[in-house]
Amino acid sequence: MVPANPCALPGRSTEFWFSDGSVVLIVENMAFRIHQSILSKHSDVFADLFTVPQPRSDSDSIEGVPVVHLTDNLADFTDVMRALYEPFHFDKLAPDADLATLIQFVSGILRISTKYNILTLREKCIAVLRTKFPSSLSACDRLISSRYKYVASTIVRAIPLARETNVPEILPWAFYISTNIANDTLLEDSVLSWRDKALCLVGKNQLWEMQKSITHKFHFEFSKAPTCQLPCQSRLPQLMSWRRTEELRVSPHPLEQYLDWDSLKVCPRCVEYAQMQHQKGREMVWKTLPSMFQLGSWEDIQKEQNR
Repeated sequence: MVPANPCALPGRSTEFWFSDGSVVLIVENMAFRIHQSILSKHSDVFADLFTVPQPRSDSDSIEGVPVVHLTDNLADFTDVMRALYEPFHFDKLAPDADLATLIQFVSGILRISTKYNILTLREKCIAVLRTKFPSSLSACDRLISSRYKYVASTIVRAIPLARETNVPEILPWAFYISTNIANDTLLEDSVLSWRDKALCLVGKNQLWEMQKSITHKFHFEFSKAPTCQLPCQSRLPQLMSWRRTEELRVSPHPLEQYLDWDSLKVCPRCVEYAQMQHQKGREMVWKTLPSMFQLGSWEDIQKEQNR
């Protein structure tokens, strides 16, 4: 109900107070006079809300327009109104925007569009996030080749956002990148839950084992091609220092594409064999990445996100 005391009346939104608006939505202490038809077109939740008869009194309308109180965050709701009323709102986001900017731009819209089932806005937000959180190995390779640098304090914000808004498809890559955060920094982080911190720590060990024994095994233990007739023996395992091994252990990256094949100093057949094993290993890591963080399979993720 709108307070009867005039001094306690909500302020009017300077952006979204339309003289022909057919409903007043009050969020926190701000009133938005907007159009039921626009909200109903994009949201079946709002459409149902507006069809439910509301009890009438002298204080449940403003300028003769019905009032509906919402319990949402004001900044989030304002962002959604901008996205609904401004056709090119998402074009404001620069193509080269960093992850912090992306998350700040979409988080409010994603929360509200998920809650009220505004599918067009939700899908736009997910499409934006996909540019930094691949859900296929080919997209992962494109992102890796771009040499984009993630910031620890930003990447961890994506995990609770994905859980809150049911966008599990960004979680495998978010966890994967988070395993490169130093353990002390990760444990002291105030954004991640303790469960997600534990998943990062366990996942880090799993990724390191896969890098050492599958995707980049030739760095640690060279295997000749079965068809090789030469005494090939790469010196890479001997050249792998303890320091470099420790660096890889604390910051594993089994999905990284190895390109310096000439450094193996072996015959073409052995190089081809190592390349094949490397790619097959990367495909295996990608396939099992969700399960490392207790997310099921990629198929399970899509079912959960689309339910």
